[in-house]
Amino acid sequence: MERLATAVPPIEDRSKYLRELAGGFEKGQIFLTALELDIFTLLNTPRSAREVAETLEMLPHITYRFLDVLAGMHLLSKNGNTYVTASDVAPFLVKDAPYAARYLNFATKSRKSWMQLAETMKTGPIEKAEPHDHEYDQPCIDWMARGTLLGRLQGTVRHIKELPEFQKARKLIDLGGGHGLFGIAFAQENPDSEVVIFDKPEVISMTQGYIDRYEMRDRVSTMAGDYTRDDIGSGYDIAFEACSFGGRGDEALSFYRQVAAALKDNGLFIRLTFTLDDDRSGPLTSLIWDLKEQITGHSHMHMRTTSELYETLAEAGFQQVRTISTEQWSKMETRLIVARKIPG
Repeated sequence: MERLATAVPPIEDRSKYLRELAGGFEKGQIFLTALELDIFTLLNTPRSAREVAETLEMLPHITYRFLDVLAGMHLLSKNGNTYVTASDVAPFLVKDAPYAARYLNFATKSRKSWMQLAETMKTGPIEKAEPHDHEYDQPCIDWMARGTLLGRLQGTVRHIKELPEFQKARKLIDLGGGHGLFGIAFAQENPDSEVVIFDKPEVISMTQGYIDRYEMRDRVSTMAGDYTRDDIGSGYDIAFEACSFGGRGDEALSFYRQVAAALKDNGLFIRLTFTLDDDRSGPLTSLIWDLKEQITGHSHMHMRTTSELYETLAEAGFQQVRTISTEQWSKMETRLIVARKIPG
């Protein structure tokens, strides 16, 4: 008979992984509840569990256990009976902090949809999706600018400037440029270029502020409008767009044709965007987003596989050049899609 002490396990034990998947709901609920209660702002100043319970009118015996879990998740630091928001996440979780993670509000609002997932897969979205439109004010644009400088811009520009076409480019456009930092960086890296930042009229005045701050008024200009409908100019060597276009349906083909018409022959269209693997095996974050779009009825960011995106680009007059994963320099699972305008 086989000795039990030396028996080889018949299969790999995956129970811990499955428990972690199931427990992810609990951790997520605890975290989102902390956000709703604004615990991290309250604990930007050290307080005891009793003080937190009194301030928020909660039961002390549950509150201190709740705070202990947050400390175990490394969101709070604990010293004796006192809790404070952990210093490494405070800039992202304290209200009105420089890098406050505004996008987490979407997660708190979508909890109901996820709880109804089984029913939705049988009947479709239970509630009619409300129109969604971002409001861009100065605090929002400044927040986006700070966030893009956490590595996303630096890595993106570093790879784009290595393209032979970039150093030869003399005229570039940054579509939906917002703060304009990508376009400004392009102008800095290519001193022989002129860059146009295109965005909505209410945004362009804020863009100009960043252009002035970086003293690039002589080579970086602005243009206002809706790039899915309005003229964006012509004669560009490179058109760049970073996560500003949702890519919905026929609007995508129309937009890509608009870009193609604005580019010179053999000009590059570079998109920093989300795509799915061709076999739809990842990235996981994009797969989850794609599912969420279906169960909520929203269409904030229409997900396509990389090949599907290139097929639409080909229909608009582009050929594939290369796809660059940004995972080495960005926390977002985006990709740089580089396409070339086919001479017509």
